[in-house]
Amino acid sequence: MTIAPLLAPEITVIETVTRHPLNFYESPSWFTTELLRRVKLSGVIGEPCVGHGAIASLLRAWPDTQRIWTNDIDVHKGADYHYDATLTESWDKFSECDWICTNPPYVEFAAPIIKNAYQKARIGVAAFLLTSFLEPCDDRADFLQQHPPSLVLILPRFCFRKDKRGTRWATDNVTISCFVWDKRATTQRIIVRPKSEIIGFYKNPEQAISQERAEEIVRAIAKGELCNN
Repeated sequence: MTIAPLLAPEITVIETVTRHPLNFYESPSWFTTELLRRVKLSGVIGEPCVGHGAIASLLRAWPDTQRIWTNDIDVHKGADYHYDATLTESWDKFSECDWICTNPPYVEFAAPIIKNAYQKARIGVAAFLLTSFLEPCDDRADFLQQHPPSLVLILPRFCFRKDKRGTRWATDNVTISCFVWDKRATTQRIIVRPKSEIIGFYKNPEQAISQERAEEIVRAIAKGELCNN
């Protein structure tokens, strides 16, 4: 009797895409340009989570920027400092500044960074955070009660990364908003920004506009050529 061997089942290996190291995701240029259309940052600006400089590079093209200092916990990123921005003692080593402007890592890292930034900045903080940062969780409830943001600029969803199969661009479960804590403000505002009204909007990194085009938008905003819709 001849016994035929059983066929081995085919195994399909799917390489999953996990979160990026150190929760690093580059900001689209329109995050910064939309902020500048509403808030005229000025003076010395600190960027404590600089990454590859997506925000800082556009702030350098902003004429009201006097100087920028940068930090990133990753020593392989080009920055003036390489400290952990979640630690209060790190901020003692940073230069003084009028504004902090950053897109910090989310989850448990955002709250301590924002609290430290608020204490450091003379005028205010502008940060790109999950809109759910407004939820009074234990790590930020007291801070939000004592220091509610003066402006929440709610932005359309951006695809920072591919899905778990690496086949298509995916969004987070919650969209990003720009939170502004202006210590001079006496009012609070919420502004919703549909993508149809955002100059230079793109949905994912593959569609990104050039750095030159982004800087052109920054200069146009500074000259008052782009009105606020």
